[in-house]
Parts: sequence; C-alpha cells; structure tokens
Amino acid sequence: MENKTIYFFKEISKIPRESGNEEKISNYIIDFAKKRNLEYIKDKYNNVIIKKYVNNKLPIILQAHLDMVCEKDLNKDFNFKTDSIEVIEEDGYLKANGTTLGADNGIGVAEILNLLDSNLDVSIEAVFTTCEETTMEGAEKIDLSSLKGTRMINLDGFDADTILIESASFTDIDIILDYKFSEKDNHFYKINLTGLDGGHSGFDINKNKGNSVILLSDLLLNISDIRINNFSGGTKINVIPSTSEVIFTTKENIIDLVKNYEKEKRKRYSNLKISIEEINSEKNILNKEDTKKLLKSLSSFKHGVFNINERGEVTTSENLSLVNLENNLIQVGLRSSREKEREKVLEYLKDFCKEFNYELIIRGYQKGFKTEESSKLVNDLIKAYRMVNDKNPTLKSVHIGVEVGFFKDKIKGLDVVIISPKIIGAHSINEKVEIDSIIKCDKWLINYLEMIK
Repeated sequence: MENKTIYFFKEISKIPRESGNEEKISNYIIDFAKKRNLEYIKDKYNNVIIKKYVNNKLPIILQAHLDMVCEKDLNKDFNFKTDSIEVIEEDGYLKANGTTLGADNGIGVAEILNLLDSNLDVSIEAVFTTCEETTMEGAEKIDLSSLKGTRMINLDGFDADTILIESASFTDIDIILDYKFSEKDNHFYKINLTGLDGGHSGFDINKNKGNSVILLSDLLLNISDIRINNFSGGTKINVIPSTSEVIFTTKENIIDLVKNYEKEKRKRYSNLKISIEEINSEKNILNKEDTKKLLKSLSSFKHGVFNINERGEVTTSENLSLVNLENNLIQVGLRSSREKEREKVLEYLKDFCKEFNYELIIRGYQKGFKTEESSKLVNDLIKAYRMVNDKNPTLKSVHIGVEVGFFKDKIKGLDVVIISPKIIGAHSINEKVEIDSIIKCDKWLINYLEMIK
C-alpha cells in the first residue's frame, strides 16, 4: 500500500501552486477539511487554518506553506499556471520530469494532511500559508489569534534526522541602475550561458554551484570594444542564477574566445554550455564606458558566503539573484542569523552602490528565529526520535529564511522547531525527496504526537 503522505503529495502535485497562484490548492485544503467535518478558516490571502480538537487537549500547531518555486528546463513545454507536476519514483526518490518537484513545501503539506486524516488521539491546529517563496505575505498577514497551541512544528526543512532550532533572517534588496542607451548599431551577438545547477540561495549557497550572471560578466570583460544592448540573468530572489543572456555588439572575432572560456569553466562546472548566435537588427546600445562599468560591477560582486560559525554552518551570505538591464535592476537576497554580520554586508552593499553610482533600496525584511536546545519541545522530539533510532537527531541552525519568525512574533512564548524528510536540489529542476525519509519522518511525528497526547 502506498504511503499516505506520498499519496497526498501526488494529489497536491496535480494542482498548480506557484506563489501568487494558490487559490486552487487553498480550495483543495478546504475540501479536505469539509469531507472530514473539520473546522477551517480561510482568509483573503488564501491562507487556511484547520482545527482538529480532541477531548479538550492542548493542540500542537503544525505548519507548512502551500506555494512552490516554479523552475523548468529551458526546452520543457510546461505551463505552471495550468499543468500538473509529473511525479516520478526513481532510485528511492520522488522526482519531477524537467521541472521543480515542489517537495518544498508540498511534502510538508502532505504530511500534515496525513496526520489530520489519522485517528490519532491528539489535537492539531494546522496552518497552511501562501507566498512563502516570494513575499511571505501569507505568514505576515495571517491572523493567528484563534489558535490555542504554544508549540509549533514547521515542516519546511531539507535535512532528515534533524531538528532545526535556528534560521537566518532574509533581507530583500533592489539595486537601481541608471544606464541610458545613447547609441545604436545593427549587428549583434547573443550569448546564452546555461547548464549550471542553480539551487536554493540559502541551502545551496556554500556548494560552489556558480552564478551565471558573474560568469557571463567575466567572459564579456575580455572583449575590449563591447557595447551591450541587453543583459538578463536569474529568475527569483531566492534562487541562485543558472542561466543568463546578453545581446551586444563588437568588432572583435569572439568565437574562439567564447569556446576557450567555456572549455576552461567546464573543468569546474561540467554541464556549462555557452551558445552564440548573430543578430542583424538595429538596436539601442550602451556606450563603451557604461558597458564596462556594468560588467565590472557584476563581475566584482561578492556573491556567496560571508561568514560561518564554529560548527562550519553558514551564518551570513548574499545571492546576486537577478539582473535585468532593460529595467535597470539588480536584485540581491541577503541572509544572516547574526545581526552584526548583516550590518557589515549592508555596509558593503552601500559602498558597492556608491562606487558604481547605483541606488540601494531595502524592499523587505523577514526575521529569523531561535529556540533553545533545552526547550521541552526539542527534548520531547529527541525522545520521540529515539523510539525508533539508536541515536539522537542532529540539532542545527539553517541558512534559509522561513516563516516561523512571523509566528514567534504573533504568538508570544511560542516554541517552534523545523523537521522534515530529506530534500535535495530545492528550487531547481533537480529537486528530489527521499522516499524512505518521508516514511521515517511520518513515524517520528506520530511518535511525538502519541507521546504528548
């Protein structure tokens, strides 16, 4: 018989649920509650709360987000607004066919549905939020005043056999450029740099996956008389850029230069591909000085890890997420679990903008969270884990932005942790979740709920 969490996950995967497009998945959750005569609340942000109270017992809060990051192979014909994710079972993992899988955080949603569908003698308050992968508006705006629980398990992690007790804050930054197209030309080259792994800008930031914007800028700086028509790279602020494109003019013969650069970089990034084609059409261009200034700023940008702690965990980093010259925009995601480190990175960004005459705008800030290792929630989860494992789970900090900072603000005295199955390659087309770890995480949760009932 198929694991019930996997069953619910496959059902969820049939429903388009990109951030900002969660109404259908929200309605699915409501229909689930109605069929089981469970109390539910839905707000105008498509957040849903389901309450299952048993014998006046103090409930445990279980939380996950409904939306997913939507990335696909460039050659894949797929519409995230209408099409279902094709879930594949292979080599002990659930994967998708040419797209992100949405295990982040669909598998957490499915685990909660599994528990709500069970006969466990325990009270549960299930909270499903929206827009976690973009604005965090769901968690920011949700009304939690009707909840009774004081302990919360968030299921939006990546590591199996692990209790996450701390997460980083996230600062959402726009850098506004001021480039003007003062010249024209009629013969251009278009270069596409593809094949990098991409990945989650927090979880994967220390894995040397490469940044397509920086690599392409490095290449272009070798062309002495280059003048750019357009430069674009990256898709979302929480995704490491895996593809970039540039349209430019030059009188140099650049074919060998491009081939040699690709050959050299493939020693480190084995799937890197750089394609080039000619375009004959009149277009606006930046002058030579502005082109060099733009490329220098992108190439020199300090993307990646800034600080690590004594356990070797990343505490502060930034992701050069997106460049769109047409809109005169660079986007940067700054993560940190140390406020003083965050302030130093902000100072670096201010100096960067001053050097290149750009404008810095902080668009949003999301708090991290920290729960003490000595808390009852943590210790009870350790006991529940040891019921089926001859060891303790790992306790760790994580370099991702999660919603629980909002929950800690809204529910005073809330104890909160994050647990999950093993998810690899989140926010990329290589995303997969280990089947055995789903089963183990289900059992861990059930052990805990049976222990506190």
